[in-house]
Amino acid sequence: MMVEDLGIEPKKAAVRELAKLLPLPELLQSIASIKADYITRQQANDAQLSKMVAEPLCQECQNLIDNHNQIQLSNARNNLNTTLMDVEGMMSISVEAAKAWDSLSDDKELVYTYKRLTALDEKLRLALAAEALHREEVGRLREYFEDVDRTWETFEKTLWSHVSNFYKLSKESPQTLADALTVVEMQEILDQQLAEEAAAAEGGGVMASIANPHRTAMTFIFSWICRKSTSAVASSRNLTQQKLKVQGKGYKDKCYDQIRKTVEGRFNKLLTELVFEDLKAALEEARMIGEELGDIYDHVAPFFPPRYEIFQLMVNLYTERFIQMLRLLSDRANELTNIEILKVTGWVDNLIGLGVDESLAQVCSESDALDHLMNSYVERMQATTREWYLNIVKADKEDPPKKYGDRKLYTPAAVNLFGILEVQVQIVRDNSTDLMLYRIALAIIQVMIDYQAAERRRLEEPASEIYLESLCFMINNNLRCYDLATKLSDGIIEALPQNFAEQVNFEDTCKGFLEVAKEAVHQTVSFIFEDSGVQELLVKLYQKEWCEGQVTEYLVATFDDYFTDVKMYIEERSFRRFVKACLEETLVVYVDHLLTQRNYINEETIERMILDEEVLMDFFREHVSVSEVENRVKILSELRKLASAECLDTFLLIYKNILEHQPDCPPKVVEKLVGLRKGIPRKAAKEVVQECKEIYENSLVDGKPPKAGFVFPRVESLAASKASLWRKLFFFCKLHN
Repeated sequence: MMVEDLGIEPKKAAVRELAKLLPLPELLQSIASIKADYITRQQANDAQLSKMVAEPLCQECQNLIDNHNQIQLSNARNNLNTTLMDVEGMMSISVEAAKAWDSLSDDKELVYTYKRLTALDEKLRLALAAEALHREEVGRLREYFEDVDRTWETFEKTLWSHVSNFYKLSKESPQTLADALTVVEMQEILDQQLAEEAAAAEGGGVMASIANPHRTAMTFIFSWICRKSTSAVASSRNLTQQKLKVQGKGYKDKCYDQIRKTVEGRFNKLLTELVFEDLKAALEEARMIGEELGDIYDHVAPFFPPRYEIFQLMVNLYTERFIQMLRLLSDRANELTNIEILKVTGWVDNLIGLGVDESLAQVCSESDALDHLMNSYVERMQATTREWYLNIVKADKEDPPKKYGDRKLYTPAAVNLFGILEVQVQIVRDNSTDLMLYRIALAIIQVMIDYQAAERRRLEEPASEIYLESLCFMINNNLRCYDLATKLSDGIIEALPQNFAEQVNFEDTCKGFLEVAKEAVHQTVSFIFEDSGVQELLVKLYQKEWCEGQVTEYLVATFDDYFTDVKMYIEERSFRRFVKACLEETLVVYVDHLLTQRNYINEETIERMILDEEVLMDFFREHVSVSEVENRVKILSELRKLASAECLDTFLLIYKNILEHQPDCPPKVVEKLVGLRKGIPRKAAKEVVQECKEIYENSLVDGKPPKAGFVFPRVESLAASKASLWRKLFFFCKLHN
């Protein structure tokens, strides 16, 4: 045994002796008397040791062996003094821990309690660093450290309960919330300081424990024992300490965790009960929860350091759970009524009014959580409106139209249709989101397109199977639909945000009603021309009765009867269109019959043609402007001049004039008219036709006439000739292949 090891056994003996003397904490009060007793013994030992020192040095080794017990006793004396000082320190720790415990009951002392506990941790840390305790010593002094541990545990429970109760405290006891967050900040700073100290100590045994104040006093002691057990265990422990050195107590992370748990608890009833049992209560609960965000921004967020970004965290947590709510409700879409769906989707817009940034609130609105709900609503709306407008179309067909104050014919179709659509739009505007309004706008466009298609299908029926009155009210209804559609679309576009409004094209759809009205006008013209009396007159064109003035005059008289009724039934703007369409159809029929008649053109024919022009001019200019009539009747005048031309130059000049206002007049017209002339040599006729072909071909742009006229594309004889030409070309190619 080395001399330096001689103190070990006396030290152990001193600890054992102390343990015998102080088996209970209550006996700490007798420390003073114990010290006095041991001082007396110390003096006796000193006298005995002085006598022993006088013996001859030659017997020193033997004496050391013989007086081993006395040496142990001397070491025990010194160690006992140190141990007694440690006991006094332990006693003060217990007292400080008791004071910290007492202050826990007062929320106003929260920061003060934290400082006391932190100071106690520091004392314990320093004591452990200065004193190498053994297992036996730890077992005897354990309960002093347990007081500190219990106080820490209770303190942290109190701290996190305050953090969890952030919403209520921010209004009722803001100082308590401020103190709780002050503690969190102080601990974060302390963690950083201790971590830096630990790093500076380069992983030293005791100093490494500095970096982890999260451990209680007992943890300090037992970790020290573990480090002393074996070198292998110490090495493993060092790795763990290095990890803990970085983490510290992690109060900031725990603060976030408490907030998350609080939010989860706040949403628990909504997400586990109300969304399945009571939609109205669920939306009301969601509304109240959503309103809390405004208070959190105003009252809670200011208590947190800006770097915590606590309001952003709260918005994200609320948004995640609101989306979860919407997904749960979306799964029940088939169980919800239309108005309930709108209430759900409309609730999303409320988020924007709660002080939340609009782009964040739109996360809910634009998430796929709403898709199923919106799709269900739109599908129901389209199915319902489809049923309604089909009933409207059916009623229009079966029920007679009504005459209004101006004697114009209408049915309730337009008003009913757009009344339905306006109600749908208003319901969505009052109860739902911009996104839903955008979806409804697209659905309404489709409804209008479908309605126009249904109207067109009616117009495809033979004109003879439709009453004139029906055609007239279809004209009026579609014009009214255009007006109502324009008004409706303007309101929707004005209500939509720009990003949605830019994606909606009402203009083309609204114009579709004008196109249907235009088709109804042309169908009205067809109705007149399919009249049996009109047909009987038209077949006599360019025949004997025609030359005798028994066709055109009678025809315009029939027109006059129809015009009187139509003018009374339809609006003025449509009547003017009707008159011009009727004039154009008359001219097309006259041109077609001129080209297909088999009689030679003579002076009598030319004179009758002049009279026709005058009769038609006189009649139609009563209803539309003279210039509009002249511009259209001009083709009859030009063809008459072409049919009466006497030389090549005149033919070419007149044909050029025709191409100026009817650029699609084919040279086939010249060929037919020349063929109806008596006395023109075949060679001269061929030359005229060939020259006209060259003029026509030179007038083409990219192989096509520069514009289409209103006559020749509709002349049936020319269309038949073109078809015949293509058939001949087809058989020619087939024959030579």
